[in-house]
Amino acid sequence: MKRITVCLAAVATCLVLAACSSTWSGVKEDSKEIGHSVGKGLEKAGEKIQEMTK
Repeated sequence: MKRITVCLAAVATCLVLAACSSTWSGVKEDSKEIGHSVGKGLEKAGEKIQEMTK
């Protein structure tokens, strides 16, 4: 019985670690996309301000 519990605990730990890895990769990708979007938005805002000051 103890051996089965240890095996199940090991499998559960592996699954949790794999899920955390996938989540972290997703967070990094989302952050990268947000950074690009913010950069584009700031660039457009700068262009509009430049047009208004002409």
